[in-house]
Amino acid sequence: MKSLHTLLKVAQRKLDEIAVESARITQEVAALNEREANIRAREQAEIANAASEPAFASMLPAYRMRVKQQIAEVRAQATAKEKALDEIRQRLSEAYIEKSKFEHLIEQTRVREETERFAREQAQLDEAAINRAGGQGK
Repeated sequence: MKSLHTLLKVAQRKLDEIAVESARITQEVAALNEREANIRAREQAEIANAASEPAFASMLPAYRMRVKQQIAEVRAQATAKEKALDEIRQRLSEAYIEKSKFEHLIEQTRVREETERFAREQAQLDEAAINRAGGQGK
């Protein structure tokens, strides 16, 4: 029984480690999404500046091209992180199933031991009742 509890602890630790990894990557994806939003906000500010400053207007197409490249890079990084996150979620699901199996085995063992204990106690009670009945009949 102790070995099942040990295996359950190992499975729980594995599940926890995967959950931490999932949270870390989720934060990284959120940071990349925030970075993309910041790039877009800065682009809008630069467009507004270019509208008021004719000297900046000539540089705007090159700037916007650079912004597109930055956004493409950020999206590629976010897509890679999201793909890794999907794989981690799969591993998390598998780890949860493994942990659940150990919990189920522990519960089955507990029920079996309890049933066996109850049967032994009942047998002892029956034997005691037989002995008492046999002792009264003499």
